[in-house]
Amino acid sequence: MSRPNFESSTNQMVRNVPLYRQKRKFTCGPSSLMMVMSALDQRYQPNETAELEIWREATTIHGGCGPVGLALALKRRGFATLVVVSHDGLFLQSRASQGGEVEVMQILQERDLAEACQRGIPVHIGTYSPDDLSKWMTVGWYPIVMVSIEFEGKTITHWVVVTGADLDCVFFNDPLKDPAEADAATRVDHESFASMTEFGPDRERAVILAGLPKMANVALRLPRIHASPQLRPGTPSASGPER
Repeated sequence: MSRPNFESSTNQMVRNVPLYRQKRKFTCGPSSLMMVMSALDQRYQPNETAELEIWREATTIHGGCGPVGLALALKRRGFATLVVVSHDGLFLQSRASQGGEVEVMQILQERDLAEACQRGIPVHIGTYSPDDLSKWMTVGWYPIVMVSIEFEGKTITHWVVVTGADLDCVFFNDPLKDPAEADAATRVDHESFASMTEFGPDRERAVILAGLPKMANVALRLPRIHASPQLRPGTPSASGPER
């Protein structure tokens, strides 16, 4: 059973998603996934062990947790999911500092795309607006959005859970939120949100949509990346059993 929603001051739907604060500097993606899973299934309890397990499943090592790897973690746990990324090349390549790191990210991205194809996870190429997020939420999706933030003197990627949008603002749960602050959702205006959802010189964007199993057949009208379901020779499968 999913948690009930409530209305913002402008009568727009805002999701009731319990905030979970990440326990490690590098686990924003897993923490965001656990927030969504606990909203979709009240029996699910986020915890530090699961936070690290999901990170181990989804990381691209030098690029952090990738959108397809995070979607696979959702699928393995019985949830419906799909991905929207802004291009079909090596995602977040700008985070790699040398050729060897790029190769590692390429191998892992190919592996993730192959498994996504095997498991029937759509990976779309496109972009989105706050209005798109609202529409997707209306039909039952929970958006997990990649944003760009300043952290410890660097610009890094970060994952947050969008909980709603109205005519003026987008609301989201930030797993990096200061423990001294209240658990209420962070809100930013549309222009600021659009800016913070672009990363690096290629202005890369990504969103993962998560939902109950019944959402598996809900499609988006966007082009798809049609990856080969075959893994690179010598690459071990990380699919594991369906959960």
